[in-house]
Amino acid sequence: MINALTIDVEDYHNSTARAWRQVIYEPTRAVVTYTTQLLELFADRGVRGTFFTLGDVAETYPQLIRDIAAAGHELGVHGYYHEQVFKLTPEEFRGRITAAKSLIEDTAGMPVYGHRAP
Repeated sequence: MINALTIDVEDYHNSTARAWRQVIYEPTRAVVTYTTQLLELFADRGVRGTFFTLGDVAETYPQLIRDIAAAGHELGVHGYYHEQVFKLTPEEFRGRITAAKSLIEDTAGMPVYGHRAP
């Protein structure tokens, strides 16, 4: 049996819920802490996964992206700012995905093929 395991790499301040709840979260290092814990757990169990990452996270925490890649996991794009795709024009969507993909690829030193919308 083949199983797929995917992780969304984002922080509380990236939540789309803040738009309608008008809740403001400040960026934290929680995304680094929890993703690092997952990397350790996966290494202990010999598990590989796909980490769908925001461009914003890659920009803020580039070492985290390098750590994910170095551990042998696949990286995918999860948008740049975790915006709701249906609220973007096609040009905005294309621009943000292209920017996030380039940043993640450059940071990780590996190609990115997948995308999951927020």
